[in-house]
Amino acid sequence: MKNKLLIFLIVICIVLGASSRFILAENVTITQIDSSTLLPFSRIDTYISLTNAVGNPVDNPDYSLFRVDHEKSVGYQSARILSIEKNGLSNTKITFLLVLDNSGSMYKKLGNGEAGTRMDHAKKAVKDFLHEIRNTGTRVGLAVFNTRYSMLIEPVSDIDPVIDALGKIKRPDRENAFTELYYAIDRSAFDMSKYMGRKAVILLSDGQNYPYYEKSGKPNPEIGTRIYIPKDALISMQKEGVTLYGINFSSQKDPALSSIVIKSGGTVYDATNDAQLLNIYKRIKDRIAEEIRITVRVPVVFIETPMVRVKYGDSSDAKSYYAPLIMGIPGKNPMLFAILAFILAIIVWVILVVIHFEHPVKYPEITMLKYGVGKPLQRTIALSSKKTVIGNSPEADFTVAGVPKMKESHAEIIKDEKTGSFTIVSDEEIMVNNRPTKKRKLKPGDIINVEGATIIFDSPEK
Repeated sequence: MKNKLLIFLIVICIVLGASSRFILAENVTITQIDSSTLLPFSRIDTYISLTNAVGNPVDNPDYSLFRVDHEKSVGYQSARILSIEKNGLSNTKITFLLVLDNSGSMYKKLGNGEAGTRMDHAKKAVKDFLHEIRNTGTRVGLAVFNTRYSMLIEPVSDIDPVIDALGKIKRPDRENAFTELYYAIDRSAFDMSKYMGRKAVILLSDGQNYPYYEKSGKPNPEIGTRIYIPKDALISMQKEGVTLYGINFSSQKDPALSSIVIKSGGTVYDATNDAQLLNIYKRIKDRIAEEIRITVRVPVVFIETPMVRVKYGDSSDAKSYYAPLIMGIPGKNPMLFAILAFILAIIVWVILVVIHFEHPVKYPEITMLKYGVGKPLQRTIALSSKKTVIGNSPEADFTVAGVPKMKESHAEIIKDEKTGSFTIVSDEEIMVNNRPTKKRKLKPGDIINVEGATIIFDSPEK
């Protein structure tokens, strides 16, 4: 009897131990890679969903367990982690594009004892979601698709114009009632390409891809005889670094949508009414806010679509991204990359020389070039005080708007009263003459790159 009891207790301990390991197991998913700062900074932002075995975000993850590897010509190379933080705690805006199916079937009665059409329920859910995120700083845009694709309003922080655009959605005529699903995904990725940081398309559809040209025999008014396939949609999402989330709003699901969504880093949901839709929109927003952004320095590689691998403990995930501009050219011709890089350097040098000699300065100053990101309140200011603050706050001495990652006080230029020299100091890594630094003494003609904003320091020749 004692032996049986002992065996029973041992079995219970084994089961409980296995269960606890299952419950505590973490899953890593790369949801997006933002390579918009790859060219000026040789760095990328990798967005990570870290969940437990039941799919909930891990509370208080141990950031020291993260490892990031970047593909090189042969194998992987460890990438230096520059920063790790949760999306919801960062100063980078999250950008959503809500894409609604506006085909003819969306105006059918919902059924199942529910009043109204599918579009009535979709509009109500979106409107309620917009009210939920009012005054949060989240950018939201709205687009619809059927035979055509229409961007009703580009992503904005002000919710009211989006609600107005939602109210203007009308039932299409018969010629415009088709479902160009893959074309809509392709276009939405392109529309999101201009935004930096975390960006996601949430697409709601009640049916399968139903292309106009294939079904009617007539050229589509926007894309002619071209028929978009799932691969077109997926490549566009991956190329622009956008995550696609899909919502099936009927039992007639598109067979390829789930694959496109999952491979882009997103999740597929099913809904049957406005209440379920609202919960899905809120869940996506909350899950993105719980994601972890890992900024890493990456090696220069001659690969058009390099892979990034993220590890957390025993869990890992890998995802490729498209290297922008000339960073993606060298895959087949490294010499071409070298030539283009040399030409680019010459062009920048000529621009700086022209600026310097056409406008000799009388006092120390900084000037922001028109090239690159950001918009300054004043393009040039004199460095007349002991400390000049560069940031996105109106209280900064040199205010730059439109740069998502720039802080209120991102960098300071300190004047040495004894020598008259100037030193730039920053808590974050910046670039001076294409070299990373947090503190550097400045010389006339130095090129300062603060999160993509290009600023020139100049002073009279001594």
